[in-house]
Amino acid sequence: MKAIHRISNHRRRKVVLRRVGFVGSGASLMLLGILSAPTPVPIGFVLFAMGLYMMARGSKTARRSIKHLRRRMPLFSRGLNQAKHRMPAPMRDFIEKSDPER
Repeated sequence: MKAIHRISNHRRRKVVLRRVGFVGSGASLMLLGILSAPTPVPIGFVLFAMGLYMMARGSKTARRSIKHLRRRMPLFSRGLNQAKHRMPAPMRDFIEKSDPER
């Protein structure tokens, strides 16, 4: 019985660390995107969108906040929709799912 309890604690700890990693990586990418926004190469928005995706993978609150942000800021939402064709498939799916007009 104790071995099962240890495994579940180990699995729980692993899930928590993974979620913290996603949120931390997402925040770092978002910061990098903001810092690289004024550069001539338009990579800042793509990095910011990738950071949003990483944060949404790690936090249910972030997913809800992103959908709310897209509803309140149509320009931001349009920017995500325009950049989605440059993103990997999981990010495209996320952008489509978080679209407030769907």
